[in-house]
Amino acid sequence: MGNADFAPSADVIVIGAGLIGLALARDLRARGLRPLVLEAGRAGREASWAGAGMLAAYRTSDMALRPLAVAAARLYPGWVAELEHETGMNTGYRESGTLFLASPGHPAPSPALEGWEPMTGEAVAELEPELRFAGDVWRIAGDHCVDNRALSAALAESLRRSGVEVRERARVTAVRAAGGGLTVETPAGRMAAAVVVNCAGAWAGGFDAPAAAEVRPRKGQMFALRHAPDVRHVIAGERVYLVPRGGGRVLVGATLEDCGFDASVSQEMLAGLRQRAEALVPGLARAEMEEAWAGFRPGTPDERPLIGETSRRGYWMATGHFRDGILLAPITAKIVASAIAKGHLTKALDLRAFAPERF
Repeated sequence: MGNADFAPSADVIVIGAGLIGLALARDLRARGLRPLVLEAGRAGREASWAGAGMLAAYRTSDMALRPLAVAAARLYPGWVAELEHETGMNTGYRESGTLFLASPGHPAPSPALEGWEPMTGEAVAELEPELRFAGDVWRIAGDHCVDNRALSAALAESLRRSGVEVRERARVTAVRAAGGGLTVETPAGRMAAAVVVNCAGAWAGGFDAPAAAEVRPRKGQMFALRHAPDVRHVIAGERVYLVPRGGGRVLVGATLEDCGFDASVSQEMLAGLRQRAEALVPGLARAEMEEAWAGFRPGTPDERPLIGETSRRGYWMATGHFRDGILLAPITAKIVASAIAKGHLTKALDLRAFAPERF
């Protein structure tokens, strides 16, 4: 760097230890770079922990986002298999697909998107015997799911094995240009690197980050049931979805609220979700509530992520993924890690719609 005051703490500082930050650090390390991950709380315990793990690439109707989502879905099986082999940990990846329940308030796209297959009543009964629904059902075979909590744990273990430091309770307060690189300030001190990547999710705009100023928390509440009847697929209905976890465990979600960082759980909203879930799978009435929680999706005005370098040289964004952070984690990591190593974004995908400073 040619500046005695600039002593890099790492090649790349990654802000945020959610799935995207952890996946990015893993990719950077695989390319021979030395990342440092800073997390304000605990690794993998915000949106990455609170989500349902649906990988809904083929449900994406935003035509700017859909190519990235489908590319992510195609990458996922090999990426998960490699991670499971590397760590010996199960990520709960399931390829059973999604059943989309069409209704006036939850219509199927017209014309149907690629990957959507209309189902007869007999086929639905065979695929999902516990489901009771009189309307049109579509099967989306390419929409899979994963246990996002298990996936976060596997990524953290992968980083531990490769010697990447994930520093928890390290809240970033500012990112500043200094000495040919960037400094990251925390209450515990200042760190420096040639490259900094903001992967802070709903908190991305909270520390001198003008390119992420439009990122806002979009709260979601959901719960898990145990001793539930056999649910074999993700079931996407109107204002409710069911996600199987195996062993008689089913997730039910989720609300979508604009209320800042209010993490409270509303029993009234959970009761509404449960009522809608039981209308679809009556056997859920006998299941026991295991836990309930709220999380914060990182939303943007156009509901598209921020991926790329900002006007501040070396300062990158990989955040704002809204509902698709779990799906897009591996491909976002691959794109950003490759760009940092090579100095430019891939031309294989059109990423202009995700430019960090488009607002």
